[in-house]
Amino acid sequence: MNILEVKNLYKRFPVRKGFFKRNTRYVHAVTDVSLEVPEGSVVGLVGESGCGKTTLGRTILKLIEPSEGEIFFQGKDITKFTHEQMRPLRKDMQIIFQDPFSSLNPRMSIGSALMEPLAIHNKNKKTDRFEQAIELLRTVGIDENAMVKYPHEFSGGQRQRIGIARALSVKPKLVIADEAVSALDISIQAQIINLLMDLKGQFGLTMIFIAHDLKVVEHISDFICVMYLGRVMEIFQATDLEKAKHPYTKSLISAIPIPDPAIKVTREILEGEIPSPMAPPSGCVFHTRCPIAKPACAKNIPKLRILEGKHRVACDLV
Repeated sequence: MNILEVKNLYKRFPVRKGFFKRNTRYVHAVTDVSLEVPEGSVVGLVGESGCGKTTLGRTILKLIEPSEGEIFFQGKDITKFTHEQMRPLRKDMQIIFQDPFSSLNPRMSIGSALMEPLAIHNKNKKTDRFEQAIELLRTVGIDENAMVKYPHEFSGGQRQRIGIARALSVKPKLVIADEAVSALDISIQAQIINLLMDLKGQFGLTMIFIAHDLKVVEHISDFICVMYLGRVMEIFQATDLEKAKHPYTKSLISAIPIPDPAIKVTREILEGEIPSPMAPPSGCVFHTRCPIAKPACAKNIPKLRILEGKHRVACDLV
């Protein structure tokens, strides 16, 4: 059963210029994205910086209003929901932000930051909220003495653990981890990823894990969704990474560093720069950098089609 279904989702940001602030063009951040997230699974969103991963995640949560398309959460079409209609669903849909420092209020103690969502959504007694906050800290590996401390007194990894605890405080059904480890040291990244995997099993979470490191995404995900310039290029099971067909996915795989210097790897280096999302190429958006592109690729927009099982690819040449 799918807890989340996204159908033909678009998000365009207007670019206004002049004295009257007229719309002169649009930034095409998310274009015609369709995605299914099975309950209890982890779907990894991967791609280069600026490909629309974060915008897609925030649009799914209705932190950003979509331009077109449909978003179904637990069978309900929430696309047109108002802020008041979304309020009861907020406890079921949480986000872990990329920067754990800016996402925490510097004037609010850690205990207050954890108890605030409990007060808003669960309406528990203050003593119960205090005990729940302490238990949350213990769950993510933080001592209960942190309750009276402030964000600046913690390291980046500790702050990210606190951010995870806050997201889990209202027992959500869907968590979007937006580049949750990209700002951390490599050793701390491993700790946070292992923590998220443990919490997934403990709380029965469904997660969308956004990152630009394909190896990290492969490690934590059940399914991988590859994005480029706002569009989905390929979707496949994480165990089938070596079976990826799209030229862009192959280039990402070839960029994965190999820890053994004795192993020689042939890198598939893409030429040229990523086109501007304000003026995306016609046809397949990847054709300007694709090593196997044909003239027809500049005219035809490839549809996301099924290769086998749950493997889908948006390329007419594979």
